[in-house]
Amino acid sequence: MDKKVVIVGAGIVGLSTAYYLNKAGIDVTVIESTNGNDNCSYGNAGYVAPSHLIPLASPGIISQGLKWMFSSSSPFYIQPKLSRDLLKWGWLFKKASTDKRVKASIPVLYDLTTQSQQLYEQILAEERIEAGYNKPGLLMVCQTKEALKHEIELVEIANQYGLEASVLSKEETEKLDPNVAYNMTGSVYFGCDGWMTPNVFMDEFKALLIKRGVKIDYQTELQEISIRGNKITEFVTNSGSYQADEYIIAAGSWSPRLAKKLKIDIPLQPGKGYSFNIEKSPVSPKLPSILVEGRIATTPMLNGLRIAGTMEITGVNHDINMKRVKGIIDSVKEAIPDFENFDFNKIKPWAGLRPCTPDGLPYIGRSASLENLQIGTGHAMLGWTLGPITGKILSEDILGKTLSIQSPLLSVDRYRR
Repeated sequence: MDKKVVIVGAGIVGLSTAYYLNKAGIDVTVIESTNGNDNCSYGNAGYVAPSHLIPLASPGIISQGLKWMFSSSSPFYIQPKLSRDLLKWGWLFKKASTDKRVKASIPVLYDLTTQSQQLYEQILAEERIEAGYNKPGLLMVCQTKEALKHEIELVEIANQYGLEASVLSKEETEKLDPNVAYNMTGSVYFGCDGWMTPNVFMDEFKALLIKRGVKIDYQTELQEISIRGNKITEFVTNSGSYQADEYIIAAGSWSPRLAKKLKIDIPLQPGKGYSFNIEKSPVSPKLPSILVEGRIATTPMLNGLRIAGTMEITGVNHDINMKRVKGIIDSVKEAIPDFENFDFNKIKPWAGLRPCTPDGLPYIGRSASLENLQIGTGHAMLGWTLGPITGKILSEDILGKTLSIQSPLLSVDRYRR
């Protein structure tokens, strides 16, 4: 098939799309405004998590969020400001936070997460990428009975879909992972989940694509888009113009800005998350964990223990709020007493922007506005998990194949008036 495709964004979604198109013989160019090493695909917790079946917008999250709003170190924060986009997003988020909407979203998230995990495993095996992938599961560690009760509800949902999930006592958890003494009531074990070291995967994946002829242009910022009729004819950047048959926007939290140039409205807010690595940790977990009360992720990676957390909606910026970092550290010390005397002064905090839609489901596919444009963004905390399946769906559309997953809940135009 003699087609040219230009993709904006060199994160896991953009590179996965390039991978599947390149395999089919398509001429692919990826343009990326940064140097490529500081997007969310590098500093995340590395989970490939079918267990994450509940969207961000869910009943109870708003009342919980309001409580957290008044704490400078809480897991969730929205900066109050008079922004039309933020107010609209908040209103749509509230509308989506219903039992009915969540129930409709769960089967879509199940299909996306399970198929994406299978695709990761295929890529790792076929391309012989060594990124420390493991699949003995994920622990949800609960300090209180209230938190454990909520997680048990998720186990019941996971089991309904045939996913491996079980409730463990404190003693059973310690037997499963004897390397960590958690301060806990009990835990939930998701044996269906896996994890890896994302920056190692990204570097190897990128090298593979370049070797196979995919062109990746860094420090290349999309500035103008030329349109004739209902088709894009050109992407104009700071370092030249790009012509193609098909265009894809997979630019994470920057996607709405680019979509606005095309008069396409995709409500989305960047949710900032922080992470840092500890090379010589006082504990060496066998399994990754989410410390439920603090919403903190801990992941044993090839280069040490990664700790990640917070959801901070403060606009498009990478500013690091040390109060938030302190909140992460305090939560870790509380949940894992072995960290109480650890010196955190040498850590180097990293910040990334997760693209969050109002309903917790991504935008994947075409807009009715332009016949040769697709968008793949809005994956929130599931960006790493859902990279391969998003890339596969976007590539299938271009290749004229039946889409692996189709749902109006993923429509790019679902908020279009």
